[in-house]
Amino acid sequence: MKIVVVNNYKEPSQTEKAVQNIEKCTGQSVEKIDCKEPELYSKLVESEPDLVILTGSSALLSKPRTRELFQPEMDLVRKAKFPILGICYGHQIIGSAFGAPMRDLGQMLRRFEEVSIVRKHPLFDGLPSDIVVAESHRQELTKVPDEFQHLAQSKTSKVEAMVHRSRPIYGVQFHPERSNDNHPHGKLIIQNLLKQIRGA
Repeated sequence: MKIVVVNNYKEPSQTEKAVQNIEKCTGQSVEKIDCKEPELYSKLVESEPDLVILTGSSALLSKPRTRELFQPEMDLVRKAKFPILGICYGHQIIGSAFGAPMRDLGQMLRRFEEVSIVRKHPLFDGLPSDIVVAESHRQELTKVPDEFQHLAQSKTSKVEAMVHRSRPIYGVQFHPERSNDNHPHGKLIIQNLLKQIRGA
């Protein structure tokens, strides 16, 4: 399976950590492309990925200049025929691409948090109805875009997980790739997604 990671981090150390965590959870090497790469969509299409993962970022999508910079990535989300998983900022990119508004929480959330699954989905196969996953964000989507189904929520974020109704586009506000031995739920979510794509 070919996985391509679209990197949204400015800091090389964050990029490296994200890629390492994704490789650990998927059990395979991934390719990386920077979000600022010219002709981003065309390059992704050429690479024929089985899955594209949009990473987190310290950028704030509520700023107009930031939205402008990330417009090519929002465009690719709307056009893509390949499966996409948006993680944290990547999830917000997906929501924004489909018209969902953003809200600033006024503080940075950085901890493991309980998230409740509100709709059964193969993404959560083998998991309890309340999962514990890593959070690291200060903004959130305030609603699920019309084209999407709401899958999970928490006390801090209403839209913790969502899936497009007719295309394989998934968004999670939390960081499933930051699983550890004490909190393995995120890794299981990534593996469930890979199973789904393989079976599609």
